[in-house]
Amino acid sequence: MKRKFLFLGLISIFLLVLGSCGSKEESVRFEGEGDHWKSLYLLNKGENTENGQGSIIYKGKDKEKLGKVSYVVEGETSKLSGTDNKTEGKINLNGSCSGCATQSSKVPYHVTIK
Repeated sequence: MKRKFLFLGLISIFLLVLGSCGSKEESVRFEGEGDHWKSLYLLNKGENTENGQGSIIYKGKDKEKLGKVSYVVEGETSKLSGTDNKTEGKINLNGSCSGCATQSSKVPYHVTIK
């Protein structure tokens, strides 16, 4: 009988230790809007990894007349930038890293569009 309780006690301690080693993951939504553009960025992050997807969308009616668009998306720990000659009113954003410092959910991204 004592062996059963000892065995159950050891298994309980083992499960507690394994449960406390799990990685902490968080999903954060960043969004903003200006006079001509709006953006949305969804970020899934762990302790030292992050994967993000989003878009920058033109709010005007003449999307086909936009021409060359340059953008910079700056966060606390990362930066996405690029130039698109034919956006058709939407720029897709993708970013990821592993073994990196991650963006705080309380610090905003800054988006610049030219």
